[in-house]
This record gives sequence, C-alpha cells and structure tokens, in this order.
Amino acid sequence: MLNAMIIAALAASPAAPVPYADCLLGNIQPGLSDRAVQLVQQACAAKHPDSFIASLELERNYSAQRQARFDAERAAVERAANAAAKVEADREAARSQGAKAR
Repeated sequence: MLNAMIIAALAASPAAPVPYADCLLGNIQPGLSDRAVQLVQQACAAKHPDSFIASLELERNYSAQRQARFDAERAAVERAANAAAKVEADREAARSQGAKAR
C-alpha cells in the first residue's frame, strides 16, 4: 500500500516525469494477483532502472523518517511510564514511612 502511495506521489509530481511510476500505473490493474504485480514491478524496474532507483531512495527516506518518528514516540512513552512508576514508588515509600511513624 505504501509503495502505491509513493509511486502515485512520484507520478503526480509535475516537476519531472517518472517513467518507472508511469509504467506501474499503466500496467497494474485491480484484480491482479500479488505474483502478477511483482512481475509488473520487475518488468518496469528493468525497463526504467534510473527512476526505479530514485523511487527506492524515496521509499528509503520515508522509511527512515517513519522510524525516527516511531523511535521518538517510543522514547516519550518510556519516559512517561518511568515518571509514573517513580511517582507511584514515591507514594508507596511515603505510605511506608507514614505506617512506620505510627
């Protein structure tokens, strides 16, 4: 699905034609099997190697951006969980100190 979005974005770009994306969009039709889509992708990549490489680079960049966002969100969740655990530990320690003082 993501590949289709990237290829559509490449094909929609008015700045420069993208023969690989145009080839895919022209040959992949609804109802094709996964294997048939793979064969079309291979044929288009062989026919337009330069724009195929450019599309791979674009996909790699998007993947790196998604991974960076995921890592940042994960780190934020871990910090929040650690802070919540510390608050709970502090409360438990205060309760324990209060019980000992009685």
